[in-house]
Amino acid sequence: MHFVLVHGWGFHAGIWVDFAAHLRGVDVTLVDLGFVSGGPKGKTDWPSDAIAVGHSLGLLWLLKQGGSRFRGLVSIQGFDCFCCHIAPSRAQALKRGVQREPHGTLQAFWRSCGAAGFALPEALDAARLDEGLDWLMYWDLREVKHKLACPVLAIASRDDPIVPPSMSEAIWKEIVWSEDGGHVLPLRHPRWCANHVLEFADALPS
Repeated sequence: MHFVLVHGWGFHAGIWVDFAAHLRGVDVTLVDLGFVSGGPKGKTDWPSDAIAVGHSLGLLWLLKQGGSRFRGLVSIQGFDCFCCHIAPSRAQALKRGVQREPHGTLQAFWRSCGAAGFALPEALDAARLDEGLDWLMYWDLREVKHKLACPVLAIASRDDPIVPPSMSEAIWKEIVWSEDGGHVLPLRHPRWCANHVLEFADALPS
């Protein structure tokens, strides 16, 4: 069994460290999208039968890669289109903040997510962060998600300030809910998330 894990905007692959430790002996590929340095080294490829797990923007990125690249798909607070559900002005405000004061903007973002002080100022790649905000603003993968042939598991938090419950409910047919966890369930509840992902993976057809 192989898992590929992709983090969200403003984070690095280190968000998965505790989560991956609870996957109990399976193979794991971490993808790092380059927004913030200091995490585990990421890879760019994985087996075609991998189970893909995306947090937030990481799920959108996985959909961009195409559903044929994975055997099952897990969304942890993820989405198929951000600005179809959230006013584009929110991403635009982050873009302005990243251009003017990257670390102050990210500090406020991490604090709102429940991960205050995630990284130091020198760890940020402002250009890549700006590019990621373009993905949030312009990528619409609803049709790709609709055509997925693989099984899907959606996990979300009822106190998520970035992807609110109403947004998750509009995107996913069935959701496994956490009552808390902010926007960083893999950090706040790694064992709980891993247990649900393993249960999903064990039920997949061989």
